[in-house]
Amino acid sequence: MLVVTKLSVGPIISMFFYMFVQLINTYYIGHTNDSTLIAGVGMGNMLINVLAFAIMQGLNGALETLISRSYGLSNDESKLASFRIQMKRECGVLHNRGRFVCTVCMIPIAIIFAYSDSILIALGQDSVVASTAKTYVCLMIPGVWAMGQFDATKKFLSSQYKNSIPVWA
Repeated sequence: MLVVTKLSVGPIISMFFYMFVQLINTYYIGHTNDSTLIAGVGMGNMLINVLAFAIMQGLNGALETLISRSYGLSNDESKLASFRIQMKRECGVLHNRGRFVCTVCMIPIAIIFAYSDSILIALGQDSVVASTAKTYVCLMIPGVWAMGQFDATKKFLSSQYKNSIPVWA
């Protein structure tokens, strides 16, 4: 039980701060008393969560499985030393491939974000709210990309039992 607790503290704290950016944005926007701005930021947060974070976290979930397998094989003393070195290298290769895939996935997501006002209006949303949401998500594109990269690195580290590093990075 103590081992599970030690391994879970880092990811819990990291996940808390992962969503903290959106919470802070919503908090400060809420104090403006501008209902259109609040609705636009809320809609933008929803778009970011559904179209970007969910997809990238799903893709990075595969990294966790593949890197854990390679890392486990690199620690198998019954294997040759050259094979174990190759498996450690494979961990890094998988990590970098995952980061590349997340970057490539950001291209269609950024295009959807760029046309999100038209999409939201077509779905029946208010045009002012849709325009505010578009502005918000377009300004958040670099941060969303960075969060995808961070998530890939977090999965890479946690697959090697280095759970506390993402908390402090």
